[in-house]
Amino acid sequence: MRFEGLVLTILILGLPQVFAQDFPREMVQENDAADVEVCQDPVCGKLREEILVEASKCRPLASFKRRRMRVRRTVAANSCKLFHDENYRLSKGKCSAAIRQACERSGIEGKFLAENAYNLQKKGLLEKAGFVNMIWKYDEASAPLGAILTYVGGTGHRYGHIEVRVNPNLYCSDHCNDHAVTGKNPALNRKYKLVGVFLPFASSIQVTAATINPTPVN
Repeated sequence: MRFEGLVLTILILGLPQVFAQDFPREMVQENDAADVEVCQDPVCGKLREEILVEASKCRPLASFKRRRMRVRRTVAANSCKLFHDENYRLSKGKCSAAIRQACERSGIEGKFLAENAYNLQKKGLLEKAGFVNMIWKYDEASAPLGAILTYVGGTGHRYGHIEVRVNPNLYCSDHCNDHAVTGKNPALNRKYKLVGVFLPFASSIQVTAATINPTPVN
């Protein structure tokens, strides 16, 4: 999807215009990303779009976030009042809810995804929703665009984290970062551990087949 088309979508959906302005073109939607695989499954493409919508929503803060930030309940009920134009950059503690809602609009059955990120991994719920864990092949830096990444651990909680790799330098859930959750600093790298790189079943079969039977070089 072209950047201009994404900007139009953002404006139609009423998302903050600052989102499109602040992120360079190559960070929003780049289908020809050099040196990074792009998941070609329609679900992946849709996820990359829908998670941007979720990242800009004015979500209420999760209870552990509200307590840690010492924010009144009435203020925490609307993250836009608290974060203003930075809303899409800052975590509300609702990463798994954002992923579930983005998945539902991408054609994925959401009933299996109503858990926190740790339980999604522990209970194998992403597999039940039709994804395959390709952790044996990918990590945060090599995950295809459109892949869902899951982590165990956390900072001040043990709920884990989940995000979609939208672009080489954009990872989103209930907010967006220009790096994976483990990529900010060594401290976060110790607190979070990548345990899943999930692709839709059909795409995982294609990737596995290509790995086992690589195209011969003439």
